[in-house]
Amino acid sequence: MKHLLATLPRPRLRSLRRLGAGLALVLGTWGAGRAQAQTSAARPDSAAATTVTPTASAAGGLPSSEFETYAVKSDVRYTATLTGILSTGTVERVYFTSSQTGNFRLSEHWLLPTALTFSYGRQDGLLRERELVGLVTPTYQRGRVKYYLLGNAEQSNLRAIARRLVTGVGVGYQLYADTLRNEVGLSQFFLYENTQYLLGLRREVPRSSTRLKLRGSKGPVVLTAMVYYQPSLQDYLGDYRVNLTSGLTFTLTKNLGLTAAYSYSYESVAVEGRAPGNGNLTIGFTYVAGK
Repeated sequence: MKHLLATLPRPRLRSLRRLGAGLALVLGTWGAGRAQAQTSAARPDSAAATTVTPTASAAGGLPSSEFETYAVKSDVRYTATLTGILSTGTVERVYFTSSQTGNFRLSEHWLLPTALTFSYGRQDGLLRERELVGLVTPTYQRGRVKYYLLGNAEQSNLRAIARRLVTGVGVGYQLYADTLRNEVGLSQFFLYENTQYLLGLRREVPRSSTRLKLRGSKGPVVLTAMVYYQPSLQDYLGDYRVNLTSGLTFTLTKNLGLTAAYSYSYESVAVEGRAPGNGNLTIGFTYVAGK
């Protein structure tokens, strides 16, 4: 990889270094301040970890352990999405989520997809959601086959997560792809998850993750979706996650689109007092640069 980076033009190399430094700075501050979280009391004992497994991320746009931007034709593709909801009256609620993604083509076969998502929500004057997720998935592609490395860092007020780190490896196959970027892909990951909770509990879990990725377009309308099934390798039937993230975008201009985003997550084992399933439907805008 060092040899590969050495062959890049200096302006692009400086841009990649600045991006990496910025992401490291943002993720490095997570442990500094812990959000307030309304959680039920639990035993401060690692053996009680199965009672505090978090519900999957309710942040619209990114799941909590895998991410890959769609195929790029040029050297860099950047997207920025901002969606949210505002309600008044009987229920006072403010919620928004912003996703920033970059996909860098380093060479003929190497890609570097990166992503950063932040979500924030208040209801009836109380902080309910403050989610931060950063991901990077170096990818080697030859033909329809892709090989992945994965790194994920996360913090969640909603799920009482002070810090979660996930690493993994995977392989994927492009079942269908065309010149319009319509795509169907299937991939398999093996992940190692280390989670530190606000309650002082800690849990380490190896997981399998099967992912189905879809993208379809017709005229100005683009539909994207990713579905994940992530069982624990230690308890395949009793500890699993199902995540869905999807977006329907109507192109307004060359770079701007109106987006309706829906995310749903379910965990078989949830934090005490929390629902195992969470869903969000939001509307906002997406900006795209690059091809």
